[in-house]
Amino acid sequence: MELDWHRILFNDQPYSYFVEIFIRTLIMFIAAVVTLRIAGKREVQQLSIFEMVMIVTLGSAAGDPMFYDDVGILHALAVFVVVLTSYRLLIILIARNKSAEVLLEGKPHYIIREGRLCIGEMPSDELGSDEFFGQLRTQSIEHLGQLRCVILEDTGNLSVFFYSDEEVKPGLPILPDEYNKKSSKITSSGLYACSYCGNTKHLEPVERVLCEVCDNVEWVSAIDRRRIGA
Repeated sequence: MELDWHRILFNDQPYSYFVEIFIRTLIMFIAAVVTLRIAGKREVQQLSIFEMVMIVTLGSAAGDPMFYDDVGILHALAVFVVVLTSYRLLIILIARNKSAEVLLEGKPHYIIREGRLCIGEMPSDELGSDEFFGQLRTQSIEHLGQLRCVILEDTGNLSVFFYSDEEVKPGLPILPDEYNKKSSKITSSGLYACSYCGNTKHLEPVERVLCEVCDNVEWVSAIDRRRIGA
């Protein structure tokens, strides 16, 4: 079968359509920049869900008229006006109504309090332990006992507050080599941390023991404050 390269590369459009594409793209690019400038700028990591939806919607509305000749530019610009107007109304609603702010942008959640995971408070479907521990490790954190509290902000960022060196407690290790030594069987007496919530307690050799905080049965040797910086 012989390929029709002219159809593949140009379809049925004349070569002069490239000029129209240039004009369409330039207009939509300027319209997108102006719209986002009016909407106000924030860092990408600080964008809320509906702001991301706005950007995706604008991108879709801007893309079609750039190279589809059956999509009018004014139609796309009408979408821009509707999206921008809706966004500004939402901003006003959020500023005046606390419930609307929580619904649309979410609210901060405590992930850690006093060196222990807040199982009852943290949104379980938003942050897996591997991802969470990975973010903590990027800040040179060795174990949870170093942390006074960690807050998951509504932007998705983590706010981390440390204990002073004198206040650091024994805690659940988050370095992979040590965390992966978790086991339900305690073979020697010592200080252990629950692998699920970080609760620490002194345990004697036993086949199986429940954590009184979360009912987890897997434990790992806690890192003592004396080992910090070792």
